Amino acid sequence: MRVRKTGYLLGVVALMQLLSAQPRLRVLRGTYLRLTEGEVIVPPPISFPNLFTSKLYRNSRIEKAIAKAEKEEDLRAIDSLLGLYISQFSVYNFQDTFSLQLLWRWAQIREYLKDTLLSSYLYGLCIRNMHTPPSDIRLAYRRLQERWRSEWVPLEYYRKIARLRQKIDTLAPPRGVLLSLGPHINSPYPDYAPYMHPSGQVLLFTSRREKVLTALDPDQLRNEDLYYSQRDFIRGGFKPAEPFRDVINSPYNEGSACLNSDGTIIVFARCDAPDGYGSCDLYMSRYVGGRWQEPENLGPTINSPHWDSHPFLAGDSLLFFASNRPGGFGQSDIYVSRRNAGGSWLPPENLGPLINTAGDEVTPYLNEPYKVLYFSSTGQPFSYGGYDIYKSRWAGTFWEEPRNLGPLVNTDGDEYYFTIDGRGNKIYYARASRKAPRNFDLYSFELPMEARPDATTKLAGYLIDSLSGQPLTGIIIAIDLTANTEITPVFANRYGYFEFQLVHERQYQLMVLDTHLIRIPDTIALTDDQTYSLLLSTAELHRPYILENLEFPTNSAEITPDAYPRLDYIAGFLLKYPFVTLRIEGHTDGMGDPAYNRKLSQQRAENIRRYLLRATGLPPDQIQAYGYGPDRPLFPNTTEENRARNRRVEFLLEVPPEKLTLMRLDFLFGEDWDIPVQEEEESSEPEDFLLDPEFQIPELEMPEVGEDFEEPVTQEFDPPLIEMEEDKD
Repeated sequence: MRVRKTGYLLGVVALMQLLSAQPRLRVLRGTYLRLTEGEVIVPPPISFPNLFTSKLYRNSRIEKAIAKAEKEEDLRAIDSLLGLYISQFSVYNFQDTFSLQLLWRWAQIREYLKDTLLSSYLYGLCIRNMHTPPSDIRLAYRRLQERWRSEWVPLEYYRKIARLRQKIDTLAPPRGVLLSLGPHINSPYPDYAPYMHPSGQVLLFTSRREKVLTALDPDQLRNEDLYYSQRDFIRGGFKPAEPFRDVINSPYNEGSACLNSDGTIIVFARCDAPDGYGSCDLYMSRYVGGRWQEPENLGPTINSPHWDSHPFLAGDSLLFFASNRPGGFGQSDIYVSRRNAGGSWLPPENLGPLINTAGDEVTPYLNEPYKVLYFSSTGQPFSYGGYDIYKSRWAGTFWEEPRNLGPLVNTDGDEYYFTIDGRGNKIYYARASRKAPRNFDLYSFELPMEARPDATTKLAGYLIDSLSGQPLTGIIIAIDLTANTEITPVFANRYGYFEFQLVHERQYQLMVLDTHLIRIPDTIALTDDQTYSLLLSTAELHRPYILENLEFPTNSAEITPDAYPRLDYIAGFLLKYPFVTLRIEGHTDGMGDPAYNRKLSQQRAENIRRYLLRATGLPPDQIQAYGYGPDRPLFPNTTEENRARNRRVEFLLEVPPEKLTLMRLDFLFGEDWDIPVQEEEESSEPEDFLLDPEFQIPELEMPEVGEDFEEPVTQEFDPPLIEMEEDKD
């Protein structure tokens, strides 16, 4: 890999800072933003009209034609035949090894034919539907995605950057902190599967705190039941959790409940019940006359002879749930059923191959205002661990490519059993301690910007050196000026590209963190997807990509004494980072004989190479020298100023990708950059976490009540879960 005038030239950055030489760099353009044409989200480039037919698609005639075209190496014929064949795939083809091999082959053909969109989509389907995708597929997919993808800064580095930022800027630090829902919600036993109603008035969850049963498995000693906690409108906070009456809870396991919009219908999973169709079924109960009615099994239209659970009601008309029934893409898939005008649920539909994979997809949650689906998956590309949480927006006729919620939400463990509040500000999920990995408690966490449902507007850009016009790499920080906080920073990739998903109608400012912090003076009022060119002047970056002060006497290749300190530092740098390969390039202006100039520039580069090899003792192939004479001018040789810029020696570094983060942090924070960060200790228990104030009831002095005061009898009356506002004339 040849890296030229990019952020990978970190050694040269340190070179000029420590040499205290004064390069004669001239700023051609300042630091600013330039709006460029953005990219629009397009639907998947291929559809599968027969996706959910009941059998595997095979066509021996087309298969023979494909084999014949392969033998004749007729790429155009192979491409046409594979497109015809694969477009007829059913869901069963995505579980068939032969069919997936054809899918892989078509992806390779489309990549060869420069169809980046379709080839990337096909590689993605391979990754999602192969249980162990070959590394060749993953590498090809990442290669095609790289052009338009920027990675989040790893969490441990983000924390260090945040601490550094607090020293040099007054901006508010990130506010996301894991908070326990406290003793009014959590018990000494497993509490999990939360559901927060969009109104924010009631939290439902599952607990194993009651009814000891006889079982060999310790996790089955306690029955799963449903609990609820209501907002206390008098004192604030949420009331202590209470169990549903036995009409909802039974001797069987109940869990994963949700409500309709006005709280009069509850849908939940019940397992191992005698009236069930499978191991777990979905049930529904209505709130009528102040009581919850006997739950009804949703029947064979919804339930299968297998596992059906994790329901989510979107309003009153859409029911999302997870199921491991046959006919899906993997072990468990997400389905949706629509309610017709008569109130009956229609047969559920699989959400398709972008959402569902050969792995597990569970816990769907739809934010209705923004039509953003959240779910947990083990099979999506770009994951941090086991189950990660993703989001995908419904674009009217298709689901967009799912996006990982990032390192502030997902870890190298499992993230599932979650819910999000109606405003899209908080996520609630179950987490176990390291000492008791199966004893879940409920926690809240403020959603970072990129994970919010209203963060659907793309702010993208290209980081460019305004002197050379070449792309730069670096850490990009986006500042939400409206909320006075920052968004998880990202790396600009080797093309200089970076991307954020942000909330529209807000003011943002960008900063670049490299050897020091550079604040871009322009602010952005984000109203729609926008792409910018972010141009930084070389002088501001202190990056001497062109070392004009390393000069030779006219028509001479001898190294002058004033160059020795600079070359000695380069030698020291190469000894410190022996994995770096140095490329020395000599250039001249366009005056004189081109052949003579090429020979002279080659000799100058060779002399520098020999000096560095003697000083370092490195293998000869680690330092390379090239002379280009006048062949690669930076500027037209029309003025003396331009000719002076063209007379130069460039030092270009090739850094192995796995070493880049180490070098970045060295130059960002110095040699002792390893700033201590407060980590969770092995012995930490859930009660050590701060409490979420939203779930704590303030202590208030309550008035005394007379003897005639009677509390509602819960056996005769179930309090409504959602307080309805009275109509006002």
